[in-house]
This record gives sequence, structure tokens and C-alpha cells, in this order.
Amino acid sequence: MNCKFYTRFLAVIILVLVVGSCGTTHSIRKELRRSHQKTSFFKGFVLYNPISKKEIINHNGAKYFTPASNTKLVTFYTAYRTFKDSVQGLAYYKTGDSLVIKGLADPSLLYGFQTQQIIDFLRGQQDSIYLADSTIDETPYGSGWAWDDYQYYYMPEKSLFPIYGNIVSYAFKGDSVISIPEYFRKSITILDSVVVSRELAENKFYLQRNHQGKKEVPFVTSNQLTAKLLGDTIHKYIKVIPNSKYFDYKVINSLPFDSLYQKMLTVSDNFIAEQLMLMVGKKVSNLYSVDEAIKFSLANYLQDFPQKPRWVDGSGLSRYNLFTPDDMVFLLEKMYREIPRQQLFSYFPIGGKTGTLKNWYANDRPFVYAKSGSLSNNYNLSGYIITKKGTLLIFSYMNNHFRVPTAVVKKEIEKTLKKIYNTY
Repeated sequence: MNCKFYTRFLAVIILVLVVGSCGTTHSIRKELRRSHQKTSFFKGFVLYNPISKKEIINHNGAKYFTPASNTKLVTFYTAYRTFKDSVQGLAYYKTGDSLVIKGLADPSLLYGFQTQQIIDFLRGQQDSIYLADSTIDETPYGSGWAWDDYQYYYMPEKSLFPIYGNIVSYAFKGDSVISIPEYFRKSITILDSVVVSRELAENKFYLQRNHQGKKEVPFVTSNQLTAKLLGDTIHKYIKVIPNSKYFDYKVINSLPFDSLYQKMLTVSDNFIAEQLMLMVGKKVSNLYSVDEAIKFSLANYLQDFPQKPRWVDGSGLSRYNLFTPDDMVFLLEKMYREIPRQQLFSYFPIGGKTGTLKNWYANDRPFVYAKSGSLSNNYNLSGYIITKKGTLLIFSYMNNHFRVPTAVVKKEIEKTLKKIYNTY
């Protein structure tokens, strides 16, 4: 008798859960259709269960969107598939009483990472130090980047031997101006009113007299400047010389790739993304080229995307990029199946906890692990949800061309994801 009662009770509970999930699915689909009719911007949402391999919701999943920093998910996967060990931080060649060094596109030097071994190696040299005059195999800016963003922290130049993230930080300290690196202090002019923070093509910086806080501005890169900045750091003179095919370089590693992946995805670092793709390009084509890295990845790692994307840079700064929500969910499933879950989630911003999601999705137990992507009038979020019942779901919610405040769009996404968390 008791056995029959519990069997029936369990059946009722299962039925309630199924009906609840179906009701939520129907509600979300209805809201998406209503929003499509009432709003003037474009949105797409795909929700997928990788365990049952069931697509739960698909609203405009096959339509193309400007992905913004969701592009970094593709960059991450490309780099993860290409590299398995530590980052190559510095190439060096010893001959006689001379040490020739060359950059390898590693973005970490003096950029908030533990790469002291490279500085210590150079400081410990008794030989004269020379920097080989080599460059990347493409322009410092990516295709489709907004030219007038050159003065903003999120768009530093790509380079072969980056230092300080190719950014100068400066601020008032009392009545004086301080800068990191200190070399640029003499190039900062204080004005009553500032229109731009830096001249377009030269390292002349500006600071408004009453400015509060720190300014972070990219600098124009060159090997001569890198030699000066690095020389100031190690207190040695470094001279730039022509590179030679006869230099038999050895390599010093700097840090694990995981450190770059975590910072790139958690705080959405554009600079790291671009430098990673330069390194991939060198590995697969012998050219420091983001374009070559993209071609290789699409042909060898991601040839089976549901819709063929247009992919032009590593960071997502370019509005030329086009991906679909289906593409994002497909990529996230590949990552889920190929990378151990704990390791995979460690790379992502965590809702209510870290990075770009720190102020969203607060919950007693974190349930959103996802990458945001934001450009003016565009906001996207793609990643993983762990529901209250422990079900793992993959989603991509993309919004393009809205005129409302971004916070309005974020709140709508949060409302939808919390509904899914509480139901499925």
C-alpha cells in the first residue's frame, strides 16, 4: 500500500516539474515573440541541454548578430586547442659579449602578471643587450576597429614586444602628475579643458586640471620605445638592431596560458585576446597574424559551425564580426565536452562574484558562468546556467541595435535566466 502511495506521489512530483518547465518555456517564448513585435531592436535566444541534447528554446538562433566580446569565446577555444604548455615570453640569442632579444607577442610583461623571471634574467646579464627590430605581420589595429577609439584603454595597439599592456596610466598626486611607466610623465600636459587624451599619431597626452582618479591611455608603440621602457625597468641601455635569420634564438617561458585565459574572459581584456591570436598565427602559419589564426581555426577547429560566421579579430572590437546564437551554443557545447568542467568554469566570469558579472545574478549559490559582449547599442551574454535542481544548460542571449540603456537589456536577461534557474 505504502509502495503504491509513494509511486503515485513521485509520479505527481515529476508531472508537476515537467509542467512547470513547459510553462516556463512557453512563457519565455511568448515574451520573446511579444518583445519582437513591440521593440525596435533585434534579439536572439537559444537555450540547450547538452546532456539530453535537446534544444529547449530557439528564437532567431540562426540569425547573425554583432557578437562584441562574445568573440573572445572563439579566441579562447582557438588558443586552447593550439597551446598546451606555458607562454613563450622572450627569445634571446647570445653571441660573444652581446645578448640579442626579441618579443614573441606575449602580453604579460609588466601587465599585472607574475613574469619576474624575464626581468630578473635581463637584469642579471653582464653583456650588452640589443633588441631585434622585428614586428608583427599586420597593422597595429584590427579590421573594422573604430579609429577614434585609439585614446581609450580598451584599444591598445597589437605589437611583437608589448610592455605595460601598451598602456600608460597617469593621475594627479597632490599637485604633481605621476605616470606608469614614469617615462611618459614629461609627455603629459595639464589643461583646463581636454578634448582628447592623446594625440592621434604621437605620444602626447593630456590631463584635465580637475580630473579625479586614474587615466589609462594606449601609447603609440615602436621597438625604439620598447627598448627605452624595458631599459628603464632593468636599468640598462638597450639598443635596437636589425634582426637576422642567423640568430639562433632560445626561449624563456613566462607563465601558464591559463592565467591569460582567465584574465581575458573574466575582465574581457581586448589586448590579451589580440595577442593570443597573434601567437596562434605564428604557431600555425609562421606569421604573427590574427587573420592567419582565424583562417586556421575555422578550417581545422570550427569547420562545422551551424552558420558560417564572419570573424575578423580576436577581441570583438570590430563591428565586422558576425556570429549567430546557434554558433555560440555550438561552441560552448564543444568546450563543455572537451574541457573538464571545473577547469572550464574557472575561466568564466561568475554571476554575482567576479569580473563583468560581479554586479549581476547574485544568488546564494552561483548559477551563471558566462561571457558578456558589449558595444554601443549591443549587449550579448553566452555561457552556462546551473539550475536550482542541478541541471546544466547552455545559452546564448544576443541583443543588437537597441537605443534603451544597456542596464534595461541586462535586467531583462537576468529576469529570464533567473526564471530558468528556478524552473528547470
